[in-house]
Amino acid sequence: MADKDMDQALATLRRVLEETRGLDRRAFLTHLSRAAAGSALLMSFSGLLARGAQAANPVTTIGWGGAWQAAMESAFFKPWTQKTEIPVQYITPYDFAKVRAMQQAGQQQVDVIEVGSLDTLRVIKYKMNAPLDFNVINKSALSPGQLKYGNAIGAITLSTVFVYNKKKWPGADAPKSWADFWNVEKYPGPRSMERVAYPTLEAALMADGVPADPAKMYPLDVERAFRKLDEIKPHVVTWWSSGSEPQQMIQDEEVDLAVMWNGRASDSIINHKANYELVWNQALYNGDIEAWFLLQGGPNPAGGMKLLDFVGRAEPQAAFARALFYGPTNLKAYESLDPAFAKNLPSYPNNVKVSLLINYEWWLDNVDELTRRFEQWIVS
Repeated sequence: MADKDMDQALATLRRVLEETRGLDRRAFLTHLSRAAAGSALLMSFSGLLARGAQAANPVTTIGWGGAWQAAMESAFFKPWTQKTEIPVQYITPYDFAKVRAMQQAGQQQVDVIEVGSLDTLRVIKYKMNAPLDFNVINKSALSPGQLKYGNAIGAITLSTVFVYNKKKWPGADAPKSWADFWNVEKYPGPRSMERVAYPTLEAALMADGVPADPAKMYPLDVERAFRKLDEIKPHVVTWWSSGSEPQQMIQDEEVDLAVMWNGRASDSIINHKANYELVWNQALYNGDIEAWFLLQGGPNPAGGMKLLDFVGRAEPQAAFARALFYGPTNLKAYESLDPAFAKNLPSYPNNVKVSLLINYEWWLDNVDELTRRFEQWIVS
């Protein structure tokens, strides 16, 4: 993307972000679509894809589909394609094992990938990522934390939190910690939790008194964590595997407390009017580990490198936050976000202060054994 085209694309996003300050997600996405469709400099995405397929090879990525795909396309891919005329081919569902198998076979079909938690470390461990060209990617447009992993560009921030039913606990004495989530006498009612070992074990240890401090949390006291999980297990009515499940449960008021990803929780509370409160205290925070990579052996490395120059910048990251409530790693993005909205994001400084930063390096060495044990515990 030429500098003037990059500037125009970023200016369009800045304008839409400014015009929609204080408006909800639907209004923001509507304005963003109109800005693309109405500009003489921008073409409609559907028409451009057909033309772009002839003009340039697509950049291929893989992701989660659904609302995640819609947010990715709105914030990142459409603005970039409209300026470069390079289409983005989005494969679903996300399947890291498949991407790894293609790499092992020397038949990689994916150019860029946005991964998080253990998959970020696996990309590096298995040497799946290609070196980045910082003659193409403008380092000065990024925040230092976005370059934490070297040949990667920081993507989004995400936290696992819990929510509670405000109808049941409307006052100041509502649940405020994992210890409260575990306190079934003071806060009786059905719970829902995620069916995964991490960060469920960390939540159990904080419920048992371990501070939200990585230096005091790791290495995990696994036996202590499972003893604490034994206490809550009879009160968990659903162990969910898909982020949409707890959303539906709180929107239908099927549970009084639920563990959720923060973006899903905020979407249900703000956009779908679920009468629940999100608790940031002791949030389980991914930090800067979510990242974009250029993969070795992909079909369009040149196009992939150009896309990576765009996805880490402040304006598209702010647009993605507006679409899905996951926070930016580019801290300049907060300049384009209304302060009231920014308080809903994991990387908002006041939220970071009360969160536990998950140690995924520790989990990389322990995940297989503890996943097996956790699954045996679930079915026992």
